[in-house]
Amino acid sequence: MLERSSGILMHISSLPGPFATGTLGRQAREFADLLAQMGCTCWQILPISHPTEANSPYTSRSLFAINPGFIDLYSLEDMGLLSREEISDVHTATGQKTAEATAIDKKRLILLRKAFSRISAQQQAEMKEFADRQAHWLKAYTLFIVLKNKFDNIVWNEWPIIGLRLHKADAIEQAYVEYEKEISFWVFVQFIAYKQWADFRSYVNSLGIKILGDIPIYAAFDSSDIWAGNRLFQLNTKHIPKRVAGVPPDYFNKNGQLWGNPLYDWNEMKKDGYKWWISRIENALSLYDLVRLDHFRGIYAYWAVPFANKTAKKGEWLKGPGMDLIKKLKARFPDTPLIIEDLGTLDRYVKKFFESSGYPGMRVMQFGFGPDGDPIHKTKNYPEECVAYTGTHDNNTILGWYDDVTEQLKAASIKELGLPEPDARRPISDKELCRAWVEELFASKAGLVIVPIQDLMCEGSEARINFPGTVSPANWSYRTDNKTLESSLDVKWLTDLNEKYGRSPKKAPGGQAT
Repeated sequence: MLERSSGILMHISSLPGPFATGTLGRQAREFADLLAQMGCTCWQILPISHPTEANSPYTSRSLFAINPGFIDLYSLEDMGLLSREEISDVHTATGQKTAEATAIDKKRLILLRKAFSRISAQQQAEMKEFADRQAHWLKAYTLFIVLKNKFDNIVWNEWPIIGLRLHKADAIEQAYVEYEKEISFWVFVQFIAYKQWADFRSYVNSLGIKILGDIPIYAAFDSSDIWAGNRLFQLNTKHIPKRVAGVPPDYFNKNGQLWGNPLYDWNEMKKDGYKWWISRIENALSLYDLVRLDHFRGIYAYWAVPFANKTAKKGEWLKGPGMDLIKKLKARFPDTPLIIEDLGTLDRYVKKFFESSGYPGMRVMQFGFGPDGDPIHKTKNYPEECVAYTGTHDNNTILGWYDDVTEQLKAASIKELGLPEPDARRPISDKELCRAWVEELFASKAGLVIVPIQDLMCEGSEARINFPGTVSPANWSYRTDNKTLESSLDVKWLTDLNEKYGRSPKKAPGGQAT
């Protein structure tokens, strides 16, 4: 059962700091301190995996590898692997307001290679232990990255060496020998990333805060997951997807969302008891305290779009594994703290599947306002067993939402929030609007409420982190800075709000958290 609590949605890349993207360094710990100070006990992030050039955290080179851009270089100084002078060379302009999600630029790579060349015998032993423990994904990922670089970053099904393209055992073993040193470097990168993540999580947990992680339902085509495990996906004999993932026309896009991910061959996955999925959940639980599974309805039935289609408008719903997979997961992880994204195109059969799973779902305030709003997203109807949001990473900000909707819907939302009708003598301020939304959310019955950092700082559409169904440089580039956080985030107000609505950690006698 979800405890009555609150949290903030802030991706690692959006944190302030001196590098091209937010990292697991000092600024991450300072934000955790801030959460604790305000009485928030949950920090939600987006997927932390190594992204492709599209920079989307939902499209990665591996679903298991941590984004090397999140590595805090100053921690490498503490390990004796880099000097302060070397690190300062890769600083970006102070207060950079956009995040470069890949952030594996040449200067950073040079520094990581220097650090690798200096590791001690003890660190090498620890790295080997890590490599052995994570071999089920790490071997394929590291070789994949090496080969991507060797073949000028072309897609794996176009690699010139057939044995490597088809992941033939003899060619793969030869490649491990031939590229051993370069493979070891990429093992080192993940060793450091995982080590820093463990230290970061330990610090956050010590403050009484849980990390809510996010796992995408699908793997990217140009990834080690599909290259090494292609038999588990719907590919033809030329290793081209037969059909790809997406959703039909929806709230976000009139042409639907064409994600382009290869679809699973669920019959093949069933043969070994969904071992691939069990491995994914196991990995997620080693990284996070709570796990959100993206696009959960795709487990019941998924939208399959012919590979050649340019939009997702034309496709068909095909049956997924449904409760067969869920039963396997529950048998392996009986107490899995899983939260499902139960949004999107739903019929009564999908809704019944959600209920049968027993996992708490999501509610989004933006979908509930006005006479045509979805009743389940109206705050008065929220159950205790749900995670509720003002908006998710796919939504506009609160202020951006007001710029997009009709005057009638604006008026309806203001009325439902209990705000006075605005007029020329007393206009409603941006702060008043944002605070009314957040307080309405906190007052609801929802067990856990999450507010994107942009809504707490009253930012507009310019701060939106994603425009679903689009490929844009603006996507995933949102970033805050210390100055904005300090000037826009009202710590006392949010602290009082948590106290008022019973969402602060319970206190034992003497003021200690229980």
